[in-house]
Amino acid sequence: MPITEVRVRQVAVPRIYDTYCADPKHLKATIDHGRSTYQIIELKTHDGLTGIGEVSDIAPRMDAPSPGSLQDIVSSVLEGGDPAAWRNLHDRAGEALPGDLYPELRQLILFGLESSLLDLVGKAYGIPLYELLGGRCRHAAAVSWVAYLRGDAALEDELQALELEMADQVGSGMKAFKLKVGEDHERDLERVRLARRIAGAGAYIKVDASGFWEEDEALSRLHDMAEAGADACETPIRALSRPMSREDPARIESEADGIAEALAGVRGSSPIPIIEHVADLGDVFLTALIRRRAVDIVNVVPCQAGGLRRAKRLLHAAETAGMPALLGSTIELGPGTAAAVHLAVSSASVNVPSDLVGPGLLQDDVCTTPFTLEGGELSPFKGPGLGIELDEEKLARWTG
Repeated sequence: MPITEVRVRQVAVPRIYDTYCADPKHLKATIDHGRSTYQIIELKTHDGLTGIGEVSDIAPRMDAPSPGSLQDIVSSVLEGGDPAAWRNLHDRAGEALPGDLYPELRQLILFGLESSLLDLVGKAYGIPLYELLGGRCRHAAAVSWVAYLRGDAALEDELQALELEMADQVGSGMKAFKLKVGEDHERDLERVRLARRIAGAGAYIKVDASGFWEEDEALSRLHDMAEAGADACETPIRALSRPMSREDPARIESEADGIAEALAGVRGSSPIPIIEHVADLGDVFLTALIRRRAVDIVNVVPCQAGGLRRAKRLLHAAETAGMPALLGSTIELGPGTAAAVHLAVSSASVNVPSDLVGPGLLQDDVCTTPFTLEGGELSPFKGPGLGIELDEEKLARWTG
């Protein structure tokens, strides 16, 4: 059952509103005019099976190869290959990628390739992907709705928009929320207080500073956030700013011990648990966090990990260290969301609500049966592999 054809297509799907994060390096342009760009990978066999994967949320700064270029590179390795040897095929495809790719983009492509291979294997053997990842240990993944910053909107307008957003999500059954914060502390506190009032005392609310705060201000900010109603904080210190992690991960990895020690100092005096991203940095970084006991919860973004295999390894390491985990997101379409959901339901340590909000933040999808966030949970669809199929009409509509 060799792979007979590789196909890569590009789509651009609008978000429901223009989203922003606190950005100490001022790399605001992460999406193009409110549209997120994706490349959809299909691996076909002669007997009609198709493995589907997704290169998730490609930012303009990444200077991604065209779909045709990526297709040519991947085809040279995968066509004629046996899906049963998927690990070897995935590794060889990674070696064939250009050496000068933007670091995060390399990981996104590897994730898409591995997901398509695993989807094909699952379909070939008639089993859902979560069985290939160790077996199902929960019915569904709890989801945390992510409320982004809204650029230069006036405070009154932003609070009004947030109030409507929160009320809508609470009404749909959402019980956990993440608020992006960092650039304007007093404004952020108003947003957290509003979110707590609408969501209620029993809701789980975390804030994400995206690495905007200096160490000496982080503790006072964390105390204020806790008083306003936050239950946890993600990426509080500038040494781990999200733009730097994406743009120059080698620099952070070279200073992993020192950064972990600094974060441990903040965590030791914080009134609320600390969450940190680990997927887009090398394994040495998570090792440093564990050794220094620098965080309470780890955030693993599957597509930034370079695939489900490595994401699973990071989750196992955190579980061994007694650290709970959540799955982060770059705002994935259906194929990327499906892969993350299979990972979540097969990973015991993923017991903190995950940020898999692509189905709610994007105006449309490319799958015949899109996910919905009704009830605040996501379950894998029934069927082998990822359990999804592509919708050709939607692919044509959003081709870009």
